[in-house]
Amino acid sequence: MRNEDKAKARIRLKDADEFIVSSKDNLEVGRFKASLDHSIDAVIAANDAFTIHFVEQVASQDHHEAITLHKLAGQKISENKAVEILELLEERHRKTYRTTSVNKDLAELMFKRATRFLDWVKIKIK
Repeated sequence: MRNEDKAKARIRLKDADEFIVSSKDNLEVGRFKASLDHSIDAVIAANDAFTIHFVEQVASQDHHEAITLHKLAGQKISENKAVEILELLEERHRKTYRTTSVNKDLAELMFKRATRFLDWVKIKIK
């Protein structure tokens, strides 16, 4: 984990917005694996914004550390989405790091879930 200035939460939120727009663009032109990948990149960036905002820390090692930090940050508001983040990360691992294809339905589902997570983070850190 590394410390981050709270102001950097907005930068990571902007990153998340860019990734979700890219995911949508990729989805619309049939690049389903890229869409899924960028959906999860949006979740990772949004989670960074969440943890920076609430505990002024960001994961520096791996996704397990990001989940731990998410739970810690979630204690500040008595709510977290750790299970959802983990599920999304696992789906990314199953699909984008392997020689498997991603169909439209899965890409759309990941886009919707990532969008919901991003919206949740935006509400919580306003």
